[in-house]
Amino acid sequence: MMRHFLGVDVGGTNTRLLLMDDDGEFSGYRKIVTADWARQADPLVALGRLIAGHCKDRQVAQVMLGLPGILSRDRSRVLSLPFIPALDAQPVAALLADALALPVRMDKDVNHLLWWDLQQLPALPQVAVGLYLGTGMGNSLWLNGDFYHGAHGAAGELGHIPWPGHQGECPCGKRGCVESLTSGHWLTGWARANAAQTPFERLFERHGEHPDLRRFVERLAQTIAIEMNVLDPQRLILGGGVIAMSGFPLALLEQEIRRHLRGPQPAQGLAISISRLTDETGSKGACLAARRHLQLSREYPQ
Repeated sequence: MMRHFLGVDVGGTNTRLLLMDDDGEFSGYRKIVTADWARQADPLVALGRLIAGHCKDRQVAQVMLGLPGILSRDRSRVLSLPFIPALDAQPVAALLADALALPVRMDKDVNHLLWWDLQQLPALPQVAVGLYLGTGMGNSLWLNGDFYHGAHGAAGELGHIPWPGHQGECPCGKRGCVESLTSGHWLTGWARANAAQTPFERLFERHGEHPDLRRFVERLAQTIAIEMNVLDPQRLILGGGVIAMSGFPLALLEQEIRRHLRGPQPAQGLAISISRLTDETGSKGACLAARRHLQLSREYPQ
């Protein structure tokens, strides 16, 4: 029986599962509403049942979870998962591994997006950054040939740097975070108040010249430029639902990012590319990450 890897992309709205075999062929894509398992009495048991059902009749070598929260540096424990607080402070991967009798690992979901995008490049860069703007601001750091997690596991929280003069509330519990001004969540509120008759996906197409939306793009560019000037990556990959909106001013965003970069470097050396995300990208990246982890664990056994 051919060996498989299972990628599980857990989102606030939907959970996506996908299998990949040793030949890199994907199969068995499934999308379910996250609340269907996350709001049950024991979410971890419910998630285990979901995974077990998807693994049935398959030889699964590794399961990889992608979670939109903060994990411990060694990726053994969930530190904060706001929409499923029952999993906070839990060694989720180890508990699932015991219940399923399968190897289970986990990482931030945004790292799986970047890992997929990096695999689409002709060569793997030594230093790269992924910025995925959706409801929030997803940020993934690939430094010196590996993902950077930080001292406590919370690296890449770019959306939670303070924006000067801003005191608005952020879903993280703080005030003044740039994400509360520069995200899909902010855009939704602006559209409700200023363009209620416009389908949200066409907001930039119809109102992209509005001063508020031009300032939105400028804030995003300045935020990204801060990280580029600190890290000096070879490549920046931009993606997410907001970036993919019809009429989103990509050329303006890149122009404004480069305008704020230090010269001659990173201004001249930074390559910027656009991620072509699909519904399956997160789970595909999780499958590839599962295979990578298994390969690394064999090369460098603990």
